Amino acid sequence: MSTVFQEHHAQWICAPRQGCATPVFRREFWVDRPLASAQISLCGLGQFALFLGNTPLNHGVLEPGWTRYTKRCLYSTYDLTAYLDQGENILSVLIGNGMYHVSGERYVKFTGSFGPPTLIAVIELSYADGSREVLVTDKDWYYAPSPITHSCIYGGEDYDARISAWRAPMAAQPDAWQPAEPWEGPGGVLEEGRQPQVAIQSQLDPVEQIQLAPGRIRVDFGRNFAGRVAIRVRGAAGQTVRVTPGELLDSHGEINQEFSGSPHFYTYTLAGDGEEAYLPYFTYYGLRYAVIETEAELLSATGVESYADCLEGGSFRCSNELYNQIHQMILGAIRSNMQSVFTDCPHREKLGWLEQLHLIGPGVLYNYDAKALMAKVLQDMEDSQTEEGLVPDICPEYVEFELGFRDSPEWGSSCVLLPWYLYERYGDLELLAAHYDMSRRYVDYLLSRAENYILNYGLGDWLDVGHYPAHPAHTPIPLTASAMLCYDLKIMERTARALGRYEDLQLYREHALKAREAFNRVFYYPLSGNYGTGSQASNALPLYLELPSETEQPRVLANLVEDIQRRDYHLTGGDIGHPFILRALSVCGREDIVAKVMDRTDFPSYGNMIRCGATTLCEDWDGANPEHPWSSQNHFMLGGAEEWFYHYLAGAYIDMAQEYPLTLSPAFPEEVDWVEGQVRIDGEAIPFRWDKLDDRVQITVTLPKGMGAKIIMPFDARMIAPSPEGPQTITVKGIL
Repeated sequence: MSTVFQEHHAQWICAPRQGCATPVFRREFWVDRPLASAQISLCGLGQFALFLGNTPLNHGVLEPGWTRYTKRCLYSTYDLTAYLDQGENILSVLIGNGMYHVSGERYVKFTGSFGPPTLIAVIELSYADGSREVLVTDKDWYYAPSPITHSCIYGGEDYDARISAWRAPMAAQPDAWQPAEPWEGPGGVLEEGRQPQVAIQSQLDPVEQIQLAPGRIRVDFGRNFAGRVAIRVRGAAGQTVRVTPGELLDSHGEINQEFSGSPHFYTYTLAGDGEEAYLPYFTYYGLRYAVIETEAELLSATGVESYADCLEGGSFRCSNELYNQIHQMILGAIRSNMQSVFTDCPHREKLGWLEQLHLIGPGVLYNYDAKALMAKVLQDMEDSQTEEGLVPDICPEYVEFELGFRDSPEWGSSCVLLPWYLYERYGDLELLAAHYDMSRRYVDYLLSRAENYILNYGLGDWLDVGHYPAHPAHTPIPLTASAMLCYDLKIMERTARALGRYEDLQLYREHALKAREAFNRVFYYPLSGNYGTGSQASNALPLYLELPSETEQPRVLANLVEDIQRRDYHLTGGDIGHPFILRALSVCGREDIVAKVMDRTDFPSYGNMIRCGATTLCEDWDGANPEHPWSSQNHFMLGGAEEWFYHYLAGAYIDMAQEYPLTLSPAFPEEVDWVEGQVRIDGEAIPFRWDKLDDRVQITVTLPKGMGAKIIMPFDARMIAPSPEGPQTITVKGIL
């Protein structure tokens, strides 16, 4: 248990569970002399909302962050000084179920519970006279039924505003309150939550409001997002408002939740005391539309978007407007899924599927300083790792799915690759070292399951083009799984070198060489110059991982390019293959091919999603098809273009292990005339721009004081020395 709770002998308290309804915990206390300072440290599970009187104090929403509660529970600390009155104070903690308790009744992805509604808290009061007083969760705390009569992170929330005991002193309704019960807690160590809080980021007014029938209104917020719908109403006590959100409409203009989890809705029962406002506390959904049903007067409906409050670090814009639209579409999906874990979608699953972290993680890090959030997710992996070394496909792991849905190398390998990506991006050796043992144990697990370095299981190139129903249509599952083992071994070799673990360095070097030999022996066909089936992903993975011999590499690349050109510059890769195809082409100097791929607007392409009206990235390449839209409209697992925009088109590459951490080495395809953007290094914003000037190109970058850079142009490379005096703006020209 954390020191603050141990020191003051705080104990978990709980209330009996009443179906999906949740309680409110209460402590009333007196402040009898002037205060110098006051604070509260608390953890309420599954989620909590903190109030002093009627004043909400939470900085974020859906607090605390989701964890494996038997291993770790996150607490928050709030400054109470400005909110406490001299005299009586009423502190209330409203509890929601969150991922801690999922019981059903409406849509759920799984069911399970870690225990009853529970709270642990320490209130520290420091007085102006130098004395101190500490209040902890104990026998002096009480609970009562909260107005939340149904709480489900998947199915929605019901709120009855007529249940008012929690807003008044206990003496006003003494029969409503019962002494809280002591409890041993869910078992996890208490740890301060250091990841960025999920917070309200924007509010969206409807772009369209349609009366479907008397008492039924449909609103369109103009774009897909993750969040809730806030309503203002006026009516009689007992009247209800039902809000059904969704990202798709059916042929009758009604909400279609077929692919996003049904039913999910909110109901609000009016107290009947004038204008009333309601925003669900403990649930959210991926939505663009909402249907609102009520006999009361609807005054307004507002979309409330929320995601993790990570500092925006990057920006990208270019002369090709389609590229800009693709960038914004992917950003919308990243934001929607950047919660207290990186979810796959903000509705149907809301689970931390891991493959997105290493596949799309570099693109996320160009746009956001997500280091603290990713460090939290790495701890979730540690807490979910099994004794055998398996890191499950989903972390935190709340339910054990079967087959590849629990154990797929392309997913679990995030525990090896993400620490290295964060080391390159931030230069943090401590973070790399902290998770080294987890990475080592996972690689040992993969080696134990391999037969001569070949893995023959997993999900493979999930949702590639032409799949049925979801498994890969083009690329053998053993090829992608074994390629990931090769990648893991290469990264473990680099990690061991960075940490000075030289015995491990030699071990992983030997493993990597043997794995490469085995991969080429099993999957490479010298007669055709292809790997596996010759699919784009089959050839791209080994190309990017430098597995072909020096003499065979040009043949493999030529086959990859020829297949793309034969398909009129369309890619066939799915979840795993797509980003590796983009990377392989780029590191092999064929950004021109990628640029043409990005310029497509017919199926399958990003442009096709945009042409079909998508505002966030779809789960499947054909997901936004207006004739038969299907599957989630808000995933970010196919967002490999984001890394390409920054790293290869703009040319901005960050490696904090290098003397000059920023390299600018743009591509200059015919589809783009200029690129401008920004990256952030050590908290410093670095704007850059490149332009085509007839037969020449020009790069301009502003470097902060003390920072140098490497600029690579056609037929030229320059090292820009740091300026000790202040920022410097550098312009370099080259021949196109």
